[in-house]
Amino acid sequence: QFAESSQKKEALQKSIEKSKVGREDTAERAALMEELSTFRQKKEQLKAEIEKYRECDPDVIEEMRQTNKIAKEAANRWTDNIFSIKSWAKRKFGFEESRIDKSFGIPEDFDYID
Repeated sequence: QFAESSQKKEALQKSIEKSKVGREDTAERAALMEELSTFRQKKEQLKAEIEKYRECDPDVIEEMRQTNKIAKEAANRWTDNIFSIKSWAKRKFGFEESRIDKSFGIPEDFDYID
């Protein structure tokens, strides 16, 4: 086990030495690293700016329209369900519509979404 570990250590040392080739600390490399850092910061700033204007993206707007359409259909479906239950309660128990609305907190202007 010791011999295997020693061989692995030597192999890793050689790998480290190979990876250091071309990465010597020189003025040119330092300048390139500084330039890389500057470009990364600029990239992050541009991403933030793009995100700020994301709501004006036509794809996002279309997605919002589709989401709104689905939400509207769901709201109207639940409104239909409520009207069906109110109708059933009126027939089954003889309740007045105003009493049902008051008991369940249904507003007077409750209706489908146009």
